[in-house]
Amino acid sequence: MHTPSPWLAPFRMIARVIVTIGVVIYTLLDELLFPLFRPAIRWLGKLRLFQKLGDAIRRLPPYAVLATLAVPFIVLEPAKLFAIYWGAVGHPIQGVVLLLIAQVASILTCDRIFHVGYEPLMRIGWFNRLMTWVIKLRDIALGWARSTGVWKTAAAFARGVRDRFRGLLASVR
Repeated sequence: MHTPSPWLAPFRMIARVIVTIGVVIYTLLDELLFPLFRPAIRWLGKLRLFQKLGDAIRRLPPYAVLATLAVPFIVLEPAKLFAIYWGAVGHPIQGVVLLLIAQVASILTCDRIFHVGYEPLMRIGWFNRLMTWVIKLRDIALGWARSTGVWKTAAAFARGVRDRFRGLLASVR
């Protein structure tokens, strides 16, 4: 069994912290925003235009679905990274606004295309293996992150914000 070099330990610790922070931020955004947009996604999914788009995507060959998914992904995912960078270099408000816009756009496009085109995408062997690996990695990272006190505190805060928002919506209705 190969034992890692001791000088790598600090780099691994720093990498683990950076990955954890990224996973926590990304997941908190998903936890907060996805439930808020679920009604809008359902409503859009019922519109004839979006039903036809979904049907058209499902009928595409696997690599055409991949290209359809790649276009918004190539634009939105780097925008999220830039938003985090932007916030870190002294523009926190602009960074947060861009991150929220990119996350919402991602939920409304990439997630929907992936969901609609899931079956054709999984017929691409390398994509299927990659997604299986990414999902396992995400589950491991999330399992580790969810076991930390920071995660538990942030999740409780997110639930509180979500519950307050739902309460406000209920009182407006």
